[in-house]
Amino acid sequence: MRFARTTVAVTAAALLSLPVTAASAADADPEYPKGNPPATNCLPSFYNPPTGQKDKPAGHYYDDAPDKKTAFWFFAQSGTGSLPLAPALLSEFKRVGVKAEGICPVGVLKDGAGLWTPVGAEGYSNINFVNGRIWYPGGWKFTNTKTGRSLRTDGFWLHDFPLITKASGNIYVDEKRSPMMIEMAHYNTAEFYADLINPRMNDGKFSAGPLDWKFKMSEPYSKLFKEVLGVTIAPDEHAISLQINAAFVPGQNMPLKPGLAKDEPGAK
Repeated sequence: MRFARTTVAVTAAALLSLPVTAASAADADPEYPKGNPPATNCLPSFYNPPTGQKDKPAGHYYDDAPDKKTAFWFFAQSGTGSLPLAPALLSEFKRVGVKAEGICPVGVLKDGAGLWTPVGAEGYSNINFVNGRIWYPGGWKFTNTKTGRSLRTDGFWLHDFPLITKASGNIYVDEKRSPMMIEMAHYNTAEFYADLINPRMNDGKFSAGPLDWKFKMSEPYSKLFKEVLGVTIAPDEHAISLQINAAFVPGQNMPLKPGLAKDEPGAK
């Protein structure tokens, strides 16, 4: 597979739609940006670089830009997104014994505090203006360590641009290769736009991006959490937050949200 790299100027409205990836069904896996690398200890994806697996499962939604030779550039050329779990969900995970794992290129935060993902137009981000989907590669796998049952998200997206009200994904139950495409969470669109661009300094680097997008659990995802994992979280309850440290230039390895660290070999 290959990510297209053509630079295209977009309007200010397009700036509102951070990360996604356009895939081109080609021959070689991409070389990820050195300044914005994927996780090093993530699980292989069913259908996503850098795993080399191209046997797309039936029903797996993998978005392409309208022109597969085109990569839309946003104000975020590179960066990192931090996705800490809400306290209530983190407490439930610990009570039940749920293990979180990242699906490449997404990684896990230390102490199971949540997830992180590389973002940015250089190598990771794209938007399909035809269907309004802002697409992210990879995802996460939640496993009940006592029963062995699992929920896997392998490919997820925000939609529908420009209103941007929800996040959906390819959901696999117990690794069955026939995914369900469901809405996982939703959020307040006005808050989305109000918090979109927040310039600040972080670890000596200039960052721009949302400080605190709160995602609320959807009813179908809540039901799966209960039935498959034994985790109780009510629909509309705050499940996860998002902070993005974005760079205006390519190749910037941006820090995570202050106080968070990646669960990776060699990380301090």
